[in-house]
Amino acid sequence: MTKVHDINAVEFLREIIPFNSLPEEVILEICDQLRIQEFPKDSLIFQQDGPPCEYLYMIRRGAVIKSVQRDGADVLFDFRTEGEVFGSASLVAGTGPAFSVRAYEDTVCYLLPKAAFDALMQNHVGFHEHFAIRVSRLSDRLKKAQSGIFSLPSGSDVLVLQEGRPLFGGVSAGELIKSKPVTCSPYHEATYVAKLMARHQIGAVVVVDLRNRPLGIVTKTDMTNKILAAEKTGAEPVRTIMSAPVIGVSPEEPAFNALLKMAGRGFHHVCVVVGEMLLGVISQHDLITLQGADPLAVINRIEAQDTLDGLVEPVQSLDALVEHLLEAGVEAKQVAGFISECNDRLTRRIIALSQEAMLEEGLGAVPGPYCWLALGSEGRKEQALRTDQDNAIIYADPEPGSQDRVQTYYLELGRRVVSGLERCGFPLCKGEIMASNPQWCCSETAWRTYFSKWINDASPEDLRKCTIFFDFRGLEGVTGLADGLRDFLHGQIEANRAFLRHLTTNALYNGPPLGFLRSLVVEKKGVHKNKLNLKMSGLVPVVDAVRVFALSRNIDATNTLKRLDLVRRSHLLSHNMAADVQEAFSFIMLLRMNRHLSQKKQDLAPDDYINPEELPKLQKRSLIEAFHVIRDLQGEMAARFPESL
Repeated sequence: MTKVHDINAVEFLREIIPFNSLPEEVILEICDQLRIQEFPKDSLIFQQDGPPCEYLYMIRRGAVIKSVQRDGADVLFDFRTEGEVFGSASLVAGTGPAFSVRAYEDTVCYLLPKAAFDALMQNHVGFHEHFAIRVSRLSDRLKKAQSGIFSLPSGSDVLVLQEGRPLFGGVSAGELIKSKPVTCSPYHEATYVAKLMARHQIGAVVVVDLRNRPLGIVTKTDMTNKILAAEKTGAEPVRTIMSAPVIGVSPEEPAFNALLKMAGRGFHHVCVVVGEMLLGVISQHDLITLQGADPLAVINRIEAQDTLDGLVEPVQSLDALVEHLLEAGVEAKQVAGFISECNDRLTRRIIALSQEAMLEEGLGAVPGPYCWLALGSEGRKEQALRTDQDNAIIYADPEPGSQDRVQTYYLELGRRVVSGLERCGFPLCKGEIMASNPQWCCSETAWRTYFSKWINDASPEDLRKCTIFFDFRGLEGVTGLADGLRDFLHGQIEANRAFLRHLTTNALYNGPPLGFLRSLVVEKKGVHKNKLNLKMSGLVPVVDAVRVFALSRNIDATNTLKRLDLVRRSHLLSHNMAADVQEAFSFIMLLRMNRHLSQKKQDLAPDDYINPEELPKLQKRSLIEAFHVIRDLQGEMAARFPESL
């Protein structure tokens, strides 16, 4: 064992959690205390139940095997490779190791003496928290790794809400409350509430009951539209003009969640509640704090356009805004939700403009109830910037003799909307799963026939093609048609539970690209040589597996992380596994978003392929861990439906 005297150790520690969070001067001090030791292949580093460890081992090069003695035999249970550590549990507990460690190949380790380790544990909270509390929590490591994918550039024009904290990054809804909320009773007269607004110079008053539970909200716009414009006296009780129910968020929720809820409902205020009790109010103005990048302004500009040409510009501005949000620390799932909300608004606006144009051209009004269906990633609200279109139309069964006329109308509507989306930058679906295709623009009965066939008589290849339809969401029109189709879907699955076993086989079709000893399997040749596909190897396996669990319990949600939470609550997955899956999915989603934004800056068509060797070491290790989580999730699914294998 020799003392370390090279700059490589400094660079090494800068990339290892939790050393990478330590001050630079502390890292330099640690390097003065490090030792380096070589372990030949198959050599024993320490023995299960042997003396307590005297060092924290950090693998500089090579790999080790961890094993435990069971029934007189060594049972392998983990690998550790470059950049990973071992021995911390023995150091923290002061007891003999709970496992044996042997060099799998010629291995070089940095060794941090126990005294130096103890000093770091005592003087640095984050270091102590990692090894004493979170060392076994994979979800925490993956969550922390996400912060390194996007970082604030020097000279960034992103404003801060609090000193040293970027916009939305870690800012909760409760932190945006500026003052005690102004409230009134539902029985107060409108004129009294108007005076409250003037006295406090505010734009909204919350209507509460005797227990301070919010019942509704009244704004200046309500006063103008529902009192003055309606030529009322103002003596009316405020409950007759309030907007209800209110949108509620908890104080701990991220501020961006409040923005998404406002955008989703078209409201300008959200109530912060503890349980059912009102704590404060956040307005749209409170959330508009990005310099030159206002998320709600993009949505408002989309809503304000009355021509297709006018819709192109606000959609194009979305790229820069998404990058701002990611740099500001907004989580991938929230950014994906915001992108989907913008795309929803855009689609609804194109639908409205198309219907108006068809009416003006003499093609008539909508001939009956219909619903525009969002499918695939759009149906799950997990879209990247501008992914391929996946949409459809369901309409109520026409009167006898009118089928051709009705379908002709909706096909023309579908063609116009699909064309409009393409003009705004959304490529056509290569598989033609779009509302402009007669196959996917059909009546309620036809859709039920499709689902019945898929569930009761589909081949494995058919299932791989049709799973996109199991994530449908009613986007515009009579959403009750979509709800009825979902009820039919659940009923068919309940009548044929064997379908879940077939769906499980389909969900195992794509798996994480893991090789032996925590290595990654990449393309061996072709245009994507040395790369792997983040979508097909990482995101799709999670989406497919969680879908199986959700459908097995008749869960209506389509969003993968929402489904995952409901699956956890149904006790189909443990809390820890669900947390690990959530962070693995979010980590890969963030890598994918970063990839797409980087390619767009270079005027390249976005794809999902990355070379893992080009990632920073921390991100590569985290990607490997994320893939292991996905493999474990698939194992849980296969174990629940073993007949499918």
